[in-house]
Amino acid sequence: MLDLLSSFSLYSHIAAGIITLLVGPVAIFYNFKDARNHRLAGKIFYYAMLWVVVTSVAGFLKRPDQPFFQFLLGIAILVLAGLLRGVRSIMLMKGDKVKAIDWGYTAMLGLNAVYMLSMSVSLSLSGAAMVFPILFGVFGMNSLLDARLNWKTFRQAEALDSLDWMRLHSTTMIGAFIASTTAFTVNSAHFLPWWAQWFGPTLLLVPVQIYFGRKIKSLASLKSSKSLKSSKSF
Repeated sequence: MLDLLSSFSLYSHIAAGIITLLVGPVAIFYNFKDARNHRLAGKIFYYAMLWVVVTSVAGFLKRPDQPFFQFLLGIAILVLAGLLRGVRSIMLMKGDKVKAIDWGYTAMLGLNAVYMLSMSVSLSLSGAAMVFPILFGVFGMNSLLDARLNWKTFRQAEALDSLDWMRLHSTTMIGAFIASTTAFTVNSAHFLPWWAQWFGPTLLLVPVQIYFGRKIKSLASLKSSKSLKSSKSF
């Protein structure tokens, strides 16, 4: 029975990961083009990515003593917090208020940062291969920066408008797609050097993330400028 559950977890993890790779670009493509298709692809991506996170944690529980799976646990927590922020930012855009869940996954990010940065130092001092201290350090800082972003954002939530929340949603979900693509290159692109497997998707897709963030920011600036002109006309 345990072997059956283990096989199901592994193969469903792979299947869900493939789904995220297929629908992620669709959601990105339809951003600003077709809201209906964007939402449909986005929902499929969200649930598939959520299952990837759940099965990643299951994988860690089977091998909690191995650095690779210890690292995957940290990544799973980072991605889970991103998925929650991506969904919650849409709810906040529609008028919802900051709730306990928002502070909850922010705290989770902070604790994850402590965990990953501590593992980076511990593995470095123990003489482990430098790849893991580097990975724990880089993604631990990423977790810390995400926690800081959440803290600043939620503290001034009332000052943000719909485009601010849309920008947060867009950049966050593209970040989740970067994580999915990274998992693919790490497990499949063994012909690449280790740094390209782990950081290649980030280098390739962060410009896309920046592009959409700036596009939404420019829309916000245009909206602000029109509002200012309208107020001056009275």
